[in-house]
Amino acid sequence: MTSVDTKSSYSRLWLPILLLFITLASNKCARAQSGSSTSGQPNETWSGRRIVTLEGFGDYFVSGEHGQAQLIKPEGLGVNIVAVVQRVEGDLVWIKANGAGDVAVGWVNKKNAILLEDAIPYFTSLIGRNSTDWDAYLRRAESEHALNQREAAIADYTRAIDLHPDEPFLFLRRGRTFRTMKDCPHAVADFEKAAHLKPQWAEPYNLAAGVYADCPDTTYRNPEKATSLIEHAIALDVEHPTYLTVLALAYFRSGKLEQAVVTSGRLSSRQGFRLRTVKRRQSNYMSMRRHSPFGKSENSD
Repeated sequence: MTSVDTKSSYSRLWLPILLLFITLASNKCARAQSGSSTSGQPNETWSGRRIVTLEGFGDYFVSGEHGQAQLIKPEGLGVNIVAVVQRVEGDLVWIKANGAGDVAVGWVNKKNAILLEDAIPYFTSLIGRNSTDWDAYLRRAESEHALNQREAAIADYTRAIDLHPDEPFLFLRRGRTFRTMKDCPHAVADFEKAAHLKPQWAEPYNLAAGVYADCPDTTYRNPEKATSLIEHAIALDVEHPTYLTVLALAYFRSGKLEQAVVTSGRLSSRQGFRLRTVKRRQSNYMSMRRHSPFGKSENSD
């Protein structure tokens, strides 16, 4: 066989392999750029898995008293950008809330969700196309936090803050990660910055109070300051049941045991009310479906 024949044989052998490689790479790139989940469209296999929402700061929909879709913008940490799927129903991805057990608190539209395992590559592709996309850095940080990649999350939150320094939510979320890392001084500094940017927002005061009440470094604890901060948070938002947990702990740390017990009783009552509210919203939705001529509600994006 001549050298020309040998080269021709190699070409016939490697050309199909090269074409296959290019095709697979192109498909992978197309999936990333389209923003669709590599695990396919939402379906029943999503139940119990975590998703990352693509818009808002934990926003979701509920059914109002007359069956209309009502947008909820949580002020606290009841629902996160990363949420657990309770079920998928048509275009609706029903999600759970922190502290509400297995009851679905509301829904997001399927086009506004991506599975957590697909999220980091997706947001990385967005950042690759636009390095000033602070929202992509935020959502990648949320994904990293959920996957216990704390240092990476801090770096992405910090980059988002550099790009959008007037958004209090970014400081709140970075502070949450610092608190998870038991870095109490940096956590409190971020919560105080969030409160400075949005003084009427109760959540930063609540989270700062939690650090002062329960920091693993006991030398950093300050029960009196915790009490003052959480009382201010409750004055701003009297309906938030979890704030009573922090208040009860602050009383306990201060040695005010009787007040701690009374506050715990108030907490139990509030939690029962919250669960009843969630169940009522689900009942409204099911009633709306039963009376719809199409058997399901029309969605609001």
